[in-house]
Parts: sequence; structure tokens; C-alpha cells
Amino acid sequence: MLKLQGKIRQYAWGSRTTLAELTNRPSPAPHREAEIWYGAHPGGPSVATDMNGNNPVLLLDVIAADPEYHLGHAGTLPFLLKLLCAEQALSIQAHPTKAQAEEGFAEEESRGIPRDAFSRNYRDDNHKPELLVALTPFEALAGFRPIQQTLELFATLDIPELNPFKAMLQGEEGTAAEDLRALLTTFITLPESPRERLVDAVVTGCLRLAPDAPTWMREVAETVVALQEQYPRDVGILVALLLNKLSLQPGEAIYLDAGQLHAYVRGLGVEVMANSDNVLRGGLTSKYIDVPELMRVLDSEPLKDPLTRRDDQGKFPTPARDFTLENPPVGEERQVHGPAIVLCAGGEVQLRSNQPPREGDATEYHLSPGDAVWISHGEAPVTVLAKSSPGAFIASC
Repeated sequence: MLKLQGKIRQYAWGSRTTLAELTNRPSPAPHREAEIWYGAHPGGPSVATDMNGNNPVLLLDVIAADPEYHLGHAGTLPFLLKLLCAEQALSIQAHPTKAQAEEGFAEEESRGIPRDAFSRNYRDDNHKPELLVALTPFEALAGFRPIQQTLELFATLDIPELNPFKAMLQGEEGTAAEDLRALLTTFITLPESPRERLVDAVVTGCLRLAPDAPTWMREVAETVVALQEQYPRDVGILVALLLNKLSLQPGEAIYLDAGQLHAYVRGLGVEVMANSDNVLRGGLTSKYIDVPELMRVLDSEPLKDPLTRRDDQGKFPTPARDFTLENPPVGEERQVHGPAIVLCAGGEVQLRSNQPPREGDATEYHLSPGDAVWISHGEAPVTVLAKSSPGAFIASC
């Protein structure tokens, strides 16, 4: 086993207190902390040490030195594990398929665009399916809502300025994806002045929504008002009218595949994804927005149910081939075979090495919140036991 020091990422939507307090560091932190990365992504690889904190080296370099031992095959670690904290909403975004990422990355490389350039879409050539598990109550916008529900929302809001756009969703049966794509494109490309007038009208309508309106509508309206406070008159406020609004309780999860539009709004969670940092944005951001490229990767089919249910073993089933994630029940031992990363997301986690110990090495270790370890393919399985909740999250290939 190797102990991992996660890479802290500072973004404007993060918190100065949440991650610092979770990991027992001074709070408030000097800057807003949004994510802690555990993995080998070139943009923020973890530092690996022995279990006593000695001999630091990048996990990226550890794996590259002997990929067969660490991964069981030649190549790179296919997943990235994170702690994510949103104090404000993230950008409205979607991620490409593998083929789209390879094409987009090669095209930008051929034009010589620096990988850290403001106008760069593709930082790598990988896709980014992702799974987020809530550690606290967590709010998100995830996937297009079924059109009939959106029409009900528009009718209840009764905003005259929305009527021309409402008409775009009145297509024939089977055209939902095309209708949503057309309306999204129209929203995102509105000139500034009419966009601001429309946003003002939408926010006013949400503020006056009847208190006896269905709960899901009131949650959408409350989100719109909150987004106006964070990103005044931003086009993402209009896009939010079209997306499923989710309120997750701790332990509930969202899975998002390529092309599905989403934005995390508020909360703390554990996230695992394919090892990528490719993001195409559509609002709620000061970062680069490339509308044609976003529309190229967009999957505009309505997403009726974005939630993923944990099974009795603590596993979160998804169609992703790059990762698995499990959160074993408290008090239940789990034998973990590498390659894997074990993260303590809260409480206490006990590890027991089944590897023959070298002189001076311990065989049992305790992880505190934010601690993580790397387990190589070539070493003996490690016994993981969560002593208290939320306990251990185990990401593996």
C-alpha cells in the first residue's frame, strides 16, 4: 500500500471551510477549495508515500515505472476519484464520448493551442462518465426533464415572455430530443439584451410561484432564484428550466454518461469518473463557452431518472467500464484487490495488510477523513473495515 496525498483544486464555486474541516486542516482556508483529486491525472496527480509518509513521489510516476505491477496491464490508471464541495453552482456542462474526445483533442493539438489556454476545450483525449455519491444533502441539475413536465412547469409559471419558446416544445411525438436541442440552442445564442429581459421575467415568475405548486416545481423555482443571485442574468438560468432538479440525501448517487447536460448546485460528495478533465460548458461560468462544440457532444434525449441506487453490498452499478465504486456497510470487512484507491470520506476506516511485512512495517493502519491509499494489482488483497459512517469509498478498475 501507498498513502496518497490528494491534490487540492481551488475553484470559485468551492468553500473555504468544508474540505478544510473535513480533512482536519486550518479553517477557513486561504482560498476556496472545490475538489481534492486522488489519482494520476497529469493535471493534478496525487503524491504517494509509504504508509509512514516517507519517500514522496507522484503516483503518476509510480505507475509509469511498473504499470504491469500496479495496474495488471500496460497503460494508465483509467479513473479519477475526488472529494467535491460546491458552495455555489458549477457550470452547466456536458462531457464528450471517447471518440469525440480523441477527435477534439487531436484537432486542437494540430492547431497548437496550449493545453492550459482559456479557449481550449480538450485537455486530454478521454471521455468522462461520472458518478457522484452525496455525503451531505446535495442539489444538482441532471439531464433534460421529460418535455411534458417542462410544459406543465411553463404553464404553471405563466410567464408571457416564455410563450414563443414554449411553442418550440410542441412538436410531434418522438421529436423530444430535437425540440430540446433547438430550444437549448436558442437560449444559449440569445443576444444579451433580450436574454437579460427574459431572465428577469423568468426570475420574477419563479418568485411569485404559488406556494401550493407541486414540490418539484417549487424546487426548480428556488434554484432559479438562487442562480440569479450567484450568476445574475446568466443564460444558465434559462437552461436550468429544462433540467431535472435533484435533491439527494447522503448515500444517494447520480450517474451521468457522455453528452448529458448537468450542473452540481450545492453540497459535498464523493465523485469518481474516467481519468479526464474535458468539459464543454453552456452557462453559469466565466470560463470559455464553445456553443457549436457543446451542441456537437450533447445528448438531448430526456433523462427520466438520473439516480443510481446502491445495492446491498454497497456497490453503485453503472455501465461505465473505466471504474467501479463501492461504499461497504459499516462493520463489514471487505477484501480489496488492486488496482484500487480506498478513501476515508468520514468517520474511521481500518486497513489490514495481508502482505508479508518488512522489518519495522505495521500490518494495520487507520485512515481519518480525507486519507486515501493506493493498492497495487501485484500486492496481496487489503482488508478494509469502516468503523463508522460514511466510511470507506473504494474505487477500482
